[in-house]
Amino acid sequence: MKKTILYTLIMLLYSMGIKAQINLVGVANNYPDNIGIVKWQALNPESVTTFPSILNGYYFASSAFDSYNSKYYITGISANNSGLYSFNTITNQENLASASLYTNISEFDMSTGIMYNLKLETDEYISIYAYDINTNQDSLIGVIYEPGVNGIVVDAIGFDANNGILYYVGFTNDPALCLYAIPVRDNQFSFTRTILNTTAPNNNITSVNFDNVNEILYARNATFDENYNYTGSSVVEINKTSGDVISRGELVEFPYFVGGSSSFDQNTGTFLLVGIDTSNMAKMIAFNTYENTYVTGFVPGNVSEIVCDNTVFVQNNYVITGVKPEQTFNFSIYPNPVSDILTIDCPTVGKATVQLISAFGKRVFMQDFASGKKIELNLSSLSPGVYTVNLTSEGKTASEKLLVR
Repeated sequence: MKKTILYTLIMLLYSMGIKAQINLVGVANNYPDNIGIVKWQALNPESVTTFPSILNGYYFASSAFDSYNSKYYITGISANNSGLYSFNTITNQENLASASLYTNISEFDMSTGIMYNLKLETDEYISIYAYDINTNQDSLIGVIYEPGVNGIVVDAIGFDANNGILYYVGFTNDPALCLYAIPVRDNQFSFTRTILNTTAPNNNITSVNFDNVNEILYARNATFDENYNYTGSSVVEINKTSGDVISRGELVEFPYFVGGSSSFDQNTGTFLLVGIDTSNMAKMIAFNTYENTYVTGFVPGNVSEIVCDNTVFVQNNYVITGVKPEQTFNFSIYPNPVSDILTIDCPTVGKATVQLISAFGKRVFMQDFASGKKIELNLSSLSPGVYTVNLTSEGKTASEKLLVR
C-alpha cells in the first residue's frame, strides 16, 4: 500500500511538473489592433505573456519553431508587407522578411536549424527544399513524382533530427494513405513510400510529430465510416517500417480540433494539441506518450498556430554535443524505464566515470567506479523525467537515454 501511494505521489508530481516544463508559443487574433504573440507554460493560466506584433494577419498552419535558434516562425501579413515573420522567444524581438519558399508544410531539423519544405509547384510533382533561414539560401533536394496527386496535406510533417529523415504523411493516386521517408542529409536524393495500414474505412492523419528521444512518429488519426461519417479521433503511433497505425489513446470527448495546434515536447514526451469538447470549449490536451494517458486544461483564448519551444532540449542534445555521433563503445542500461535500481553493463576494463544529466542540462550524479562489468545505481531519489547517462572510460565517452519514473 505504501509503495502504491508513493508511486501515485511521484506521478502526481510529474503531472504537476508538466505545467512548469512545457513552453508553448502561438498567435492570438483578438489582440487590440494587431496580432499578438503569446508565450505560456502548458495548462498554466498564470504563465501567459502576450506581446503586440506588427502583423495584421497570418496564413493557416504556417507556424514552425526553430529550437536551434529559439525563433517562432509564421507566414505573416502586415500593413506594408508580407513574408516570413520571426519572433525570438529569448529576446522577444520580431522581424518580417521575404521568404518565397517558406510553405505551410515545413519542419526544422533541430540539430542544424535548417528548414525543410514540401511544395507542389505543379500537379503530381512534390518538390523538397532545404532552406537556411539565417542566410536566406535555399536548394532543391529532389522531386517526388506522384501521378494523380494534386495537393499536399498540411500539418502532416515531422523530422528525425538524429538521423536526418523528413517524414510526411500524404495520399497516393490509389488513393492510399502513405508515409514518405526522405533522408535529406544524403548526397543522393532518395525516399521510401510505405502504405499505411489504417484503422477504419477512411482515415485522416494530421498533427504529425517526431519524438527525437525515442525515435517514434506520432499523429492524430481522425476516422470515418464507409459513408464518410466521422467516428472519432485518437493519438496514434506510426510504425515507420511496417506502416502500421497503432492507437495510443482515444480522444473521446473531443469532436473537433483546432488546426495547426499540435506540438511535441521532447523533454517530457508529451504530445499536445487543442481540442473542442462537446460543450464547445477549447482545451489543451497533454497526452503522455509514456503512459498513454492525457490531461486537459487551460489554453489561452483565440490562440492558434501553437508550437512547442524545445530550445532547452536542443541546447542539451545538439548544440553542445552536435548531431549524435557514432558511439565510441557500447554499454547497456536496464531496466529502462527505471524507478529504483539501474544496472549498467560496462565493457571497459579500466576505471569508468558515470554521469547523469537531466533534460535541463543539470548534472545530478557523478561517480567513479573501478573496473568491472556491472554497475548498480539507486535512482529512487531522482525526480521522474528523461535523463542522459554518460559513461567515460579510457578517454572515450558514450551516452544513452534513460527514463526515470
